[in-house]
Parts: sequence; C-alpha cells; structure tokens
Amino acid sequence: MTDEDQSLITSFNRVFSKEIRLPDAHRFLSQTDKTKTRKQAREEFEQAKFDLIDWGTRRGYGTRSLRKLAYLQLTESFETHTFHKEVTTAFGTHLEYADNPISHPLATIDRGLRSVDCLTNLSSLEPKAVASLIINVNDNATNVFIQQVRRRLPILERPLTTARGDGKSYIYSNFNPKYAQMAITILRTYYNFCFPFKSNGTRETPAQRLGITDKIFDLNQIIYLR
Repeated sequence: MTDEDQSLITSFNRVFSKEIRLPDAHRFLSQTDKTKTRKQAREEFEQAKFDLIDWGTRRGYGTRSLRKLAYLQLTESFETHTFHKEVTTAFGTHLEYADNPISHPLATIDRGLRSVDCLTNLSSLEPKAVASLIINVNDNATNVFIQQVRRRLPILERPLTTARGDGKSYIYSNFNPKYAQMAITILRTYYNFCFPFKSNGTRETPAQRLGITDKIFDLNQIIYLR
C-alpha cells in the first residue's frame, strides 16, 4: 500500500515475487487528492457518511455501522468491477492491469475521499473476499513513518515559525541531499527491523508483520551483520 512509485513497485515485486505468483500477496494503491483543504476533506467525510447510510437504508440493511455498510457496498460493486482486463492475442488470453481504481466508501476526516487500486491479480477471489481486502486498505503505515522522519530527523522538519510570527526559520534545514538520504536510510532500517510497536495484542516490527523476518533486531546486529 504505497504511492505509485516505480522504485517501490520494483522492490515489492522482487521481495514478494514468489507470494505474488501463488498468489498470496497483493499490492494496493491508496491515493488521495493532496490539493484539497481540510474544510473540503471534512465535507467529503460528512457526505460520505450520509451517502453510505442512505445507501444502506434504500437497500434494506438493518445496520448503521459504516464499516459493515462499506463492506456490503464493496461486495456489491465487485460483482462487476475489476482491476484487470482480459486481453486476447494470437497466443491466447491473459489478464492485464486495467488502471481502474475504485472509490473507497469510507472517507477520512483529514483527507476526505480516496481511491484504491490493485496492481496484482485478484481474479481468483470472490467479491466478498476482495471487499474484505479493500475495506482494510489505507496508507496509515506510510503516514506514521513519514511522521517519524519529521520528528526524529531535525534536518527534515518543516520550517519553524519565527518568534515574531512573521516568517519561517530554516535553522535546522538540510541543504545537502546526500546527508538527508543517508539519514533516512538509517532511520528506515531501524524503523523496519528494530522498532516494534503494539498492534492487535502483539509487539512486532514492520518487517515481522510483512513476514520478511521472524525476530526483532538490535542496532549491533544490523551494523555488524550478525
């Protein structure tokens, strides 16, 4: 669940090539319009809630749970909606990525509506199974890491407001991309392999949750390749 970045796509495909072929791993894109204001995002959030409850009422569902209604709406949508298209050639028929995202029915209060796409083949799954996957797609993990970058690396902080409040101070700003890249690489390695956090009752690192490793590393093990 990342941006539409070719370096990230290539890395994901290499690390999980076996799982993608089986297919046991899927890659989703969760994208929002970064140009909208907070007011616009909140308006979209409120409208999405109203539309979802109204849809459930018209369909006769006896629940006002937004998550349940979103799941039901997605299940219905995936009876016809697909992320891949069937292509016929002289050598046979195969599926290709169709660049056909779907609007996620659950908007967020700070970013409003967003679209979700899938770059891997979901054709073997029933609509209910696809809906279960899509309902959980978000970019929270990416946003958490970006916040860690801003908090732990002063050289990459947003500009500070001056004491008089009439301008911005760039006192901690980094003017050499080389050192910014090195700092982010060190933090990324630490965050993914050494920094566990609690979720669903377990304390694991991001690398453990992805199945890349089965243990928590410390910095000495990373530095000295132990």
